[in-house]
Amino acid sequence: MIRINLLPIRAVKKQELGRKQLFLFALVLVGAAMGNYYWYDKKNEESERLVAQVAAVKKEIAELDRIIGEVKNIAKEKQSLEEKLKVLETLKRGRTGPVKMLDALATATPKNVWLRKFDEKAGALAIEGSAISNDDLAEYMKSLANVVWTPKGMGRLVENRRGATESRVELSLSGDIEEFSLSQVKPFFGDITLKQASQKTAGDTKIVDFSLTFKADYAI
Repeated sequence: MIRINLLPIRAVKKQELGRKQLFLFALVLVGAAMGNYYWYDKKNEESERLVAQVAAVKKEIAELDRIIGEVKNIAKEKQSLEEKLKVLETLKRGRTGPVKMLDALATATPKNVWLRKFDEKAGALAIEGSAISNDDLAEYMKSLANVVWTPKGMGRLVENRRGATESRVELSLSGDIEEFSLSQVKPFFGDITLKQASQKTAGDTKIVDFSLTFKADYAI
């Protein structure tokens, strides 16, 4: 009977099987490595993208902070300019107010009235003077009340009818008589009060000494 030894064949098959298993295992390792590398690369790209987005957002925030700072500075400068304009307006009124007031007094003073003393403080006036008669004094007080300010400058109220919507004013500069709406005509003097009036004789002439207080509106 012939016997065949199969052990070498089996050993060869086992070796081939071992090599195949090692090859498959190597393929698995290579595939796993490639997969890990691909996953890491994607994660790295995503991380870099997120870092870039964060940097861009920080840059935008910094730019917005700069713009907000500039707006705040502009608001502060605007407030400062408004305050300076208010101061300039106050100074302007303080400079032109007395000039207007003296012009108004000259406009209101009739021929038969003259002033001896004049005091002014913050728009409050006190004057002392003399008039030829009580009628001249009354005319002077009425004339003070009729000194008005219009869009065309100072003038004298000529007519102000009850129920009318306009007033007639004689302008000081031109002497023309024009009509203005009631809202455009502002009295320059107010609260005119006669404090004292006494008649006396100066030589052969009788005169009336008086003192008045009133207020001047420099703001118009």
